[in-house]
Amino acid sequence: SWVHWKIEDLGELNQHPMEVIDNMADKAHLAPIHGSTNMEYFENEFNDHVIVQRLAAGHRTMSETQMINDTWYTGPGILLSRIEGDYPSLMMISNTPIEDGLIRVFYGILVKGKNEVANEEDQAVANEFHDVSKAAFLQDFEVWFNKRPCLNVLQVIGDGPFGKTRIWYKQFFNPRDKAKDYQNQVNGVVVTRGTNRDNFEKTAAE
Repeated sequence: SWVHWKIEDLGELNQHPMEVIDNMADKAHLAPIHGSTNMEYFENEFNDHVIVQRLAAGHRTMSETQMINDTWYTGPGILLSRIEGDYPSLMMISNTPIEDGLIRVFYGILVKGKNEVANEEDQAVANEFHDVSKAAFLQDFEVWFNKRPCLNVLQVIGDGPFGKTRIWYKQFFNPRDKAKDYQNQVNGVVVTRGTNRDNFEKTAAE
């Protein structure tokens, strides 16, 4: 059964929320920051007010088998991430703008235990997942605390669709009747190369 989660207030972050949304397209940071290994695939889907990141990879600390992550923002500030692996889980991150260039961040993770009714063992596993996953997320904070605003993204081969992600985000900071214009520019699926499934050699052959 699912172990009841704990929602933590991680405090304020002196950063524009667009810099946080960039992570949805940032394949390259997943290995050094979050511990991803042997990435099978990485892709994004833009669907009106929803942006999705699909990822399959191993992990240095959280799982001995491949983890499948489906992560999505519904609107500009609420992220949910469904994780399939040894212990299925659902992570929530909320980044709420409170001033220009200042956000407040909340975090929690639901973990499914092995038993029909959650017991102390399941609670211990959930607590460990909470701490390990939060520690991985807080590594993003180390980057955000020490970076300047990225006004023009410099990309290399193998980067995700930063440009489309930023176009998608504009719909929430412009008149509502313009939202469909931004959505139409980005809607669809973008596959990022440099993974086991979608490697660079395959791109060259195509």
